[in-house]
Amino acid sequence: MTERATPKKQSIRHPNELPPCKGPKLHVFPEHSSPIEWLGRIDGEDENIKGFSDSGKQGYVFKFKFFNPDDSRYYWDTLVEGPAGRRQVELHTDPFYAECRAYGRIHQEKRRGTLRGEPAIPCFGFIYLGEEHRQVLEQSGVDLEEDCLDGDKLSQPEDGPLRPRPIRAIVKKLASSNSGLNKDSVGRMLKNIRELNRLKIYNKDIRKDNFRDGKLVDFGSSWTEPHCFMGDSNILNATETRIGDLVRFDEMVDMEGIISKWRAMPNWTYKKKLRSYTKRASNSSI
Repeated sequence: MTERATPKKQSIRHPNELPPCKGPKLHVFPEHSSPIEWLGRIDGEDENIKGFSDSGKQGYVFKFKFFNPDDSRYYWDTLVEGPAGRRQVELHTDPFYAECRAYGRIHQEKRRGTLRGEPAIPCFGFIYLGEEHRQVLEQSGVDLEEDCLDGDKLSQPEDGPLRPRPIRAIVKKLASSNSGLNKDSVGRMLKNIRELNRLKIYNKDIRKDNFRDGKLVDFGSSWTEPHCFMGDSNILNATETRIGDLVRFDEMVDMEGIISKWRAMPNWTYKKKLRSYTKRASNSSI
């Protein structure tokens, strides 16, 4: 997209917070009624996340989250019963709502004073974009013909076709394209991940490309407790999820060839050798 465009604003009713289920919720973007001037895409190869910036007083990134519940139904369909259970799974696995729940928890803890600093790229809320933005976005390469949750569709007029739901986006701070991953930042990055885990937020997508300026930027794959797959009936799944970010962090650091004293998980190979040496030393002293 080479030309700047400021579409005529369409009035859209925004809920105060999302998602519409129990657990943490994200508030609507305070400036949702302000005009947006689209400047261009800033994303890389990920065709599911599109970034644009607002040319007002502050730059923003608008992350568009597309979701078809059937794509992951093979994984969870046998774990739930009835339409109510399926609806909860959809609300917990939709990437848009996953972001809302994770950032909702972050904002909640900041208001309570139990969280200081920013463990992730800051988020300013969610926004619905109307039809006046659709053509501009599609011309820039955003495919907006995605499936969606039934509850997100707009009401169908009696004398007309079903209107598509508003385009959903998460509004975040504009960051650089640099991951910020290096030997000097490893300790801070690990601290942020541990802080998120303490808040019962599990990103589940720890990799270099998901960091900007040393902080996690995308929570579309995240699970935030309470989560339908982390209850008493899913003890093993819950345990693996709670340590998953730490395991992936060490794998990321190793993959990048970074030599650091910071480790998220114990070095089991070293500990095994140490226990073996201690046992031999104890036996030889008898």
